[in-house]
Amino acid sequence: MKTLRVFLLLAICSTAVSAQDVSARLAGRVPPEIAALVHQLATSAAARGLPVDPLIQKAIEGSAKGVPADRVAAALRALVGQLDVAAVALQRAGPALTDTDAIAAGAFALNAGLSDRQVTALARASRPPYSVAATLRVTSTLAAMGVPAADAVDLVTQVIASGGATTEVLGLPAQVMSGVSHGQGVTPAQAAAGLARAAAARANAPGQNRSHPGKP
Repeated sequence: MKTLRVFLLLAICSTAVSAQDVSARLAGRVPPEIAALVHQLATSAAARGLPVDPLIQKAIEGSAKGVPADRVAAALRALVGQLDVAAVALQRAGPALTDTDAIAAGAFALNAGLSDRQVTALARASRPPYSVAATLRVTSTLAAMGVPAADAVDLVTQVIASGGATTEVLGLPAQVMSGVSHGQGVTPAQAAAGLARAAAARANAPGQNRSHPGKP
């Protein structure tokens, strides 16, 4: 069950959905008033360069769970706010890092408890071959697993600084889970701290070559 939860947290739908697609996506799946609100919010969001698909998914998810329409509407408006904040945070890291996939992942990070400054810091650390969106999703998943946001950011940035492979970054939630399941009373925060110390030691090791970070 934990593995499934982590997989679902890491998964994020494609954000390449235009506002014109909203009606077709929501037809018969949400109440008419929610469909109208999503269309309104999505049109405005798309005009600002924000992703639309997270709004569609939020509306469908809330309606499928039987959440009252007023609560779904509040959640949708809150999500738009998070998307706006994420876009600004990514702009601070560099306009080239701001795309719809990264913005959606940034909103996910904010919802998981990261601050906008932490989103900016992760984006700055995620130079190629590291993906900004993937880095944000991994860090958000760690936070959702119980790793304090600051510790999750530290772990991911330490692994990147040490020249860890991109697959190592993506595998961090599974490594933390393994540390928890195999340790005696080890918490997610403790497991993450141990991995961060190992990455820092590797980064500071004599002769460590980090000129090509992210290579397997």
